[in-house]
Amino acid sequence: MTPKPGTRSARSNKVKFAATSAVAILTTAALVPAVAAPALAADSPYDINESVTSWATAAARLGTAGSLWEPANTAGLRRTSKVEVISNNLVVTKGAVTSGDTYAGATYGRAAKGFQLSEKWADTGFAAEPASSTSLAKVAKVKINLGEPGTQVTVTAQVYANCFKQPANSNPKAIPAGFRCKKSDVLATGGVLEVTAKPASTMTDPGETSIVIDSSGLTYNQLVAVASSLLQVAPDPNAAAGSAQMRAVCKQMVTEKMTFATADKLAQANGYTARLASVDGQPQALTMDFRYDRMNLSTVKNYVTECTYG
Repeated sequence: MTPKPGTRSARSNKVKFAATSAVAILTTAALVPAVAAPALAADSPYDINESVTSWATAAARLGTAGSLWEPANTAGLRRTSKVEVISNNLVVTKGAVTSGDTYAGATYGRAAKGFQLSEKWADTGFAAEPASSTSLAKVAKVKINLGEPGTQVTVTAQVYANCFKQPANSNPKAIPAGFRCKKSDVLATGGVLEVTAKPASTMTDPGETSIVIDSSGLTYNQLVAVASSLLQVAPDPNAAAGSAQMRAVCKQMVTEKMTFATADKLAQANGYTARLASVDGQPQALTMDFRYDRMNLSTVKNYVTECTYG
């Protein structure tokens, strides 16, 4: 749907299923689609759609193959929503993301003065697209320093504002090449800042992050200050079991009919440990301790058929 002139379209989620448990059983039966099911894997047990209470939890729920960033300076605005975390069709090979969609986002402040922070792992698509506007035009490029003092990385951010006036009673026009909004338009019409966050050179993993900050009621300087305060989030290990990354690894084990030996190597390549929980329907003797990085695998005729976590 084409957005109305000068308005923002509602964010379109690619997945709309309910949050699943951090400890889930994933079976080969889950891969068989129901009759007349939509093409989207909307309720796949290998995806997540959750609302969590912190960015640290959000980072853990996605996994260690990518990074999330949280602003230290929020322009005096408190976070007014939980952090939404979504993954869709994620493929992780040897600890690296190769395809799929991710999203983590939260709202700060209110409609009159606030911002929406949307993030994704840079090698994936947005699992929930940030809002768009036909009036959005460039303001300026600005260099900002991200990270803790001593390990900061300089990146270039692009700032936009919703200043281009579209016709009220006809289709939106293309924004002319070279058209620019003023810095004051960020406050007057709403602004957007886009940046790719990069970890410091001393910690090249895990990867880059695409970040969009959509603001209303903030000045240009306030918007840039929020972006400049972004710090890489340390994942909460207590929330890591059953992450999107672990589910993607399990999916690969099941769909490729891996033996336990092959699956164990894949788990280790992603920073996980694996153990046999069941062989041909017979439960194995297991210790009762919990480990957030552990995958418990069941096999039938020597092939992995399901996983639990912890």
